[in-house]
Amino acid sequence: MKKNLLVVVALCLSLSAKSQTIFYEPFSATGSLNGSNGWVSHSGTANQIQYETSPSDVGSSLSYSGLPASSGNRIRIDSTQSEDVNKQISPDVTDSLYASFLLKVRSATSLNANSPTELGAYFIHFLPNAGASVGTTGFVARIHIRAGSAPGTFNLGALNNAGGTQTVANIFGASPQDYLVGRTYFIVFKYVLATNTVTLWVDPPVGLTSEPTPTHTNNTGISPAPAQIRSLAIRNSNASGRGTGNLEIDEIRVSRSWADVSLPVELVSFTARSVSEGALLSWQTASELNNAGFNVERKMGNADWTTLGFVRGAGTTTQAQSYSFLDRTASGQVQYRLKQMDFDGRFEYSPIVEINAGLPKSFALEQNYPNPFNPTTVIAYQLPVASEVKLEVFDILGKKVATLVNGRQAAGAYSYTWNATTVASGVYFYRLQAGATNGASNATFVETKKMMLVK
Repeated sequence: MKKNLLVVVALCLSLSAKSQTIFYEPFSATGSLNGSNGWVSHSGTANQIQYETSPSDVGSSLSYSGLPASSGNRIRIDSTQSEDVNKQISPDVTDSLYASFLLKVRSATSLNANSPTELGAYFIHFLPNAGASVGTTGFVARIHIRAGSAPGTFNLGALNNAGGTQTVANIFGASPQDYLVGRTYFIVFKYVLATNTVTLWVDPPVGLTSEPTPTHTNNTGISPAPAQIRSLAIRNSNASGRGTGNLEIDEIRVSRSWADVSLPVELVSFTARSVSEGALLSWQTASELNNAGFNVERKMGNADWTTLGFVRGAGTTTQAQSYSFLDRTASGQVQYRLKQMDFDGRFEYSPIVEINAGLPKSFALEQNYPNPFNPTTVIAYQLPVASEVKLEVFDILGKKVATLVNGRQAAGAYSYTWNATTVASGVYFYRLQAGATNGASNATFVETKKMMLVK
């Protein structure tokens, strides 16, 4: 009896092979942020920044239209408390770096007042060091906040580094923008070490592959840029220490790429199940950026991963997309993965799903992979019943150059890796004979396919 196994994987892709995302923080915990998921307190009173689990935009998370669905909880910064925490960025970054996050200000009354000289307080920034003892210099890309000019509003600004005489215009711009309390904003900032410059975006367009026009840029701090960026810090400072106010922060992404912090391809599910025709793969994305498509890859037994086919992606979209692929030649214990590929050549792998597809339903000889090849290629075939099997390779003149398999095999799926190091470049043919005997005249199944060796 065939065993059906349904595997579902829920994930958010920024995945490692392609993506330049250094870390993704959805705040999936409770209690204190200090000591959780790499966050370390380095100033103030430890354990004051807490995870927030009360209902918010969606569940207990903040959300923003067009961005991948949030997961986990969020954190809150309280105006009556004071703590600084950091999380290491690894490896160190010595050129430029982006960070994005969702921000909701709960109250403007606890923020520093709006005045011609009030520079506000910074609540998130990069650091040249990491851990419990980070020093007191080299704090770069400081994102500042203060009360807005109208009730129930606030201003956001940026300072590249310390030093020099700062002004409101330097940090908040010539005409500071008022943002509404109680609304969730999408914030992106970037720091470039070579120019000691910070750039800030508030609610930039989602889904762009390159930087849009920034909200504000600042390079007026005259302290030298650090040698490297090693961590991201969150700062909670009470009113006596230039208050950061009552804030909520969620969905932090740190990356070397604008695309990765603005809209990664978000794969929300990937399933495989056995059906009468073979193995049916299904997957959904919540959003896509620069997505050329997906290579569907399979691994059976001890064989290497092979590509079964390509499914075209939707490019850039904030709309949910659904995809499927039917593997008609699946049998036995089979693993699948998706290789998501961007138009610029970058790629990333999904997690692996596995099913037991049962015994093959018919004889089959698959096309070798890769093809053309040099010097090895994989030849796969299937047997619905126990059979005498002969797998041979011939040159273009019909001369046999190799016998790969010659003997009895149980029903199942098989693959053979042929190493063609000792033969010349050219066109070759491989033939499978299978059935009650291994003779060509009595074989139940005979099929020949062409392949090309290019050295």
